[in-house]
Amino acid sequence: MTSLRDLPIDTFIDALSIPCCYIDFDGTVLLWNEQAETLFGWERDEVLHHALPVVQHLEQALETWSPLLLQYPFSTTALTAFKHKNGSVVYATAYLQTFSINDVNGYFLAFLPKGFGPLISTEQFNLLHHFQAMIEHSTYYLAANARGEITEINPLLCDLIGAPDQQFIGRNWFELIHPSFEDDPIAGVVRQALTTDQIWNGEMPIRSQRHVTNICWLNLTIVPILSEDGEIAQYTAFGFDVSDKKRLEQEVNYLAYHNDLTGLLNKKGLLRQYAHSLTDVKEHNGLLHVALFDIDRFKIINESFGSRVGNELLLQIKDRAERFLPQSSVMFHPSGGLYGILFFEQSKEEVFQLLRQLQHELQRPFRIYHHSIMLSISIGCVFYPSATNSLDELYTRAESALFKGKRIGVGTIQFVTKDMDDAFSRQIHIEKALYQALEEKHFYLEYQPKFDLKTDKLIGFEALLRWHHDQLGQIPPSEFIPLAEEMALIVPINNWVILEATKQLKAWQPLVNHPLSMAVNISPNQFRSESFINTLRNIKQQLDLNPSDVILEITESLVMQQTEETIARMNQIKRLDYRLSIDDFGTGFSSLQYLKSFPVDELKIDKVFLDDWMTSKSHLLDVIVHLGKSLNLHVVAEGVEDQIMLDHLKETDCDSFQGFLYAKPMAPDQVVRLLTNNEI
Repeated sequence: MTSLRDLPIDTFIDALSIPCCYIDFDGTVLLWNEQAETLFGWERDEVLHHALPVVQHLEQALETWSPLLLQYPFSTTALTAFKHKNGSVVYATAYLQTFSINDVNGYFLAFLPKGFGPLISTEQFNLLHHFQAMIEHSTYYLAANARGEITEINPLLCDLIGAPDQQFIGRNWFELIHPSFEDDPIAGVVRQALTTDQIWNGEMPIRSQRHVTNICWLNLTIVPILSEDGEIAQYTAFGFDVSDKKRLEQEVNYLAYHNDLTGLLNKKGLLRQYAHSLTDVKEHNGLLHVALFDIDRFKIINESFGSRVGNELLLQIKDRAERFLPQSSVMFHPSGGLYGILFFEQSKEEVFQLLRQLQHELQRPFRIYHHSIMLSISIGCVFYPSATNSLDELYTRAESALFKGKRIGVGTIQFVTKDMDDAFSRQIHIEKALYQALEEKHFYLEYQPKFDLKTDKLIGFEALLRWHHDQLGQIPPSEFIPLAEEMALIVPINNWVILEATKQLKAWQPLVNHPLSMAVNISPNQFRSESFINTLRNIKQQLDLNPSDVILEITESLVMQQTEETIARMNQIKRLDYRLSIDDFGTGFSSLQYLKSFPVDELKIDKVFLDDWMTSKSHLLDVIVHLGKSLNLHVVAEGVEDQIMLDHLKETDCDSFQGFLYAKPMAPDQVVRLLTNNEI
């Protein structure tokens, strides 16, 4: 009887009682057996020399297979939907292998249909998965009976392990797992998969005399072979060595969670490895402290002595600190000159004493390459239990304490106080609420009236953003706007403000018989964003509003940054006919040369100059008014709260004012009453 191994390739494929085919790298079918005809409905003559019809999105599939099979000798897919000729779906697991036939390179595909059972003999299956091995003998292979006892093992696998095949026949194949993984759940995972008659594929650590330093890993595919009665007759396992890939993954993983210089956990590694610590402390009523210490002016040390000295200094700091710290503590190294420590069970007083002694220890001179280097160390610390829910929050609070201490002076030890803890909790609460505030319409606007100085006539409003939170109450803009800037939410918030304010202006203008304007504060990020220009265009087109009635207020500090880009953006806005105002003028660093080149229409004098005049009768206020008028700008004084101040402004060339003396910011319904009843 002729052996299957001796048959020609096309006859061999037909002899296999499993659907299979051979395609070139472009997806053209070169061989197609009878079982594939039965499974998919396409006859051989219909598919030969045509694109493989059973795979949806064939080009995308080929793009996926190509890099995969360049890396591995073969691969298997999960249960996949393939196309039948009649349009129905056939679910099967596909086995793919790259090889050459008569100098033509391509892919061998075998399909194991859902519910596949006693269609294939053990010999055929072994040949199927050794199709490439018949040419190159490249895969590791073994077979085991239903009890998991090895019945066959190929020389390649024996050579890898370092023992003859006689040593393995009759032994349970799970004994091949590396001894350091005997307690690992991997064997249980494999057994669970195989009890459901499913193919298992994964990476398994194997005993190997060839891999002395590192563990040997095989990518194994384990297939249960069913008898005619539907019972498992044997298991076939085949695979290839992925030890180098696994070692590289472990190295990359190590670098992801450790500082590459000191080998200590970095921040990411700390949060990953000790995330459970808060739960453990809470369950046992224990204590936990997170301390961060930083080398003051480490950048200067690096620049003065070079990175070689700097790196050695970081290593010596690690060694000196680890010798000093309690064994129960954990030292980590987030970055550069910043280190951290987890203290377990020590009281706050004990931790403070430890940190003070550590600071003293690290501020003794370091001798590095003939250099004597003295350091200053600043420390921030937070303890748990506190108003935190995660180790990440504790870390952030320790960071805040460190930075607060540095603002006081270098060489400080700053613990998180109750006020700092409360402020941090409030900040976290506000940050979370900010994401919902815009979507759920928690923001609203109030409007500060603006009056003409000569006639006391109401000439416009300034839109002021407000936020009332159900739990936190009224949140001042000075608190939430900087957070919105940090969280990249300020642009959509500001775009909503200008749209809402201009809609109100459009509604209010018919209520009076003289012009009304609306001023809106523009954040630096909004000013630079392209969406802002689009918003201005949409307002002009859709609201049928005269853009010159809208005053866009930008800060003095903004106009002094990136001057050419700033002027270009201003000109874009001016071409749309909007007016521009410099807010809080006089508090920044404006240059007259630049100020003359800016296409602005208005200057708003900051309240600080009005207060200065009230206390000292300084001439600086008058000088700023004169400067604005000499540049042909409309000059506005903000924060007018006193009649004496107003009387003085009327003696100058100032054009308009706003302030509590005449009106506080008001809600839209109050504005309507003001305009219709002429209350002011």
